[in-house]
This record gives sequence, C-alpha cells and structure tokens, in this order.
Amino acid sequence: MRSLLLAVPFAILACSPAEEAPPADAPATAMAAALTEADVAGTWTGTAMIEGTDSVFSHWTQVCGGGTCRGTSQESPDTVVASYMFDADSSIGMSNPMPDPTMGGTMVVDRWVVRITNGQATGTGMVTLAERPDSVIMRYRLTGTRVP
Repeated sequence: MRSLLLAVPFAILACSPAEEAPPADAPATAMAAALTEADVAGTWTGTAMIEGTDSVFSHWTQVCGGGTCRGTSQESPDTVVASYMFDADSSIGMSNPMPDPTMGGTMVVDRWVVRITNGQATGTGMVTLAERPDSVIMRYRLTGTRVP
C-alpha cells in the first residue's frame, strides 16, 4: 500500500443529485463557480483518511498544472503521476496504473473528485485494481491546502 499512499491526493469525482427548478417567485441563489486551471494549478499539501475513520494514512503533496499532477507522500518516496479534468465546480482525477507493494506488486489506480474553495480542497477517492475498475480496494476522504 506504500505506492498507493502517493496516489491518494487530489483531484476526485463528486456527483450531486439533480435539483428541481425553484418556483418563479423564489429568490435567486448563488451557484458555485466552475473551476478553472487557475483554481487548481500549483502546489497542494494535505492528508487522506480511510473512509469511516479518523486515521490519517497519507500526508501528501501534489504539484498540478496543465491537466497533470505529480504526487508524493511522507509515507513513500515514489512519485505518482495523475491526470485531471474539470466538471463544473469539481476536479476529477485518475492516477496512472502503479504497483502496490503491499499487494505483491498488483497494479492499482487511484480515482478522486475534489472541490476547491478559497484555496482549500476537500474530496473523496477510491483505489481500484487497474484491470478491474469496478473492484474497489479502498475508499478515502481528503483535505488539502494550496501552498502560497
């Protein structure tokens, strides 16, 4: 799981249920602005916790820009490369396949969705087998901050 710890950060997939249109006389509400490259590009640091626990399993750093992130963690010296894209107010990302030494070198992929507000990132992610994207090995949540 050491290599897995590197992939854990950042850019993740959040879906929200469809909302009904408000009545014509309802006051206007502010919608979240769509993310842009300027919102995501830069260096980010944060932590990841296994879903349903308060146990931090990764202290990560991501350097992102141009649709690519390069991530490292305190728990592992490997660099994990991932790609990201934007979907409304979220950034969706997926790592390149990587061997997980805790699973005998089995290839895994990290997928995530992150929302960014005022330099703060929050999101969720999951790790799957590279050959079977429907085989969730672990789910996690993450928080991060843009490094000035």
